[in-house]
Amino acid sequence: MKKITKREVAIFLLGMFTFFIIESICDWDNSVKDFKKGFQIGLSTK
Repeated sequence: MKKITKREVAIFLLGMFTFFIIESICDWDNSVKDFKKGFQIGLSTK
């Protein structure tokens, strides 16, 4: 079995980051709404 190299891990993480950025941009309104909702929930649980 082949070992997983640093290059493969870096490409995987770059792909996940890119997916996150594209998804956030395409669904910006819901991203902002969900962020604000999560922030308020976090503040209220102190």
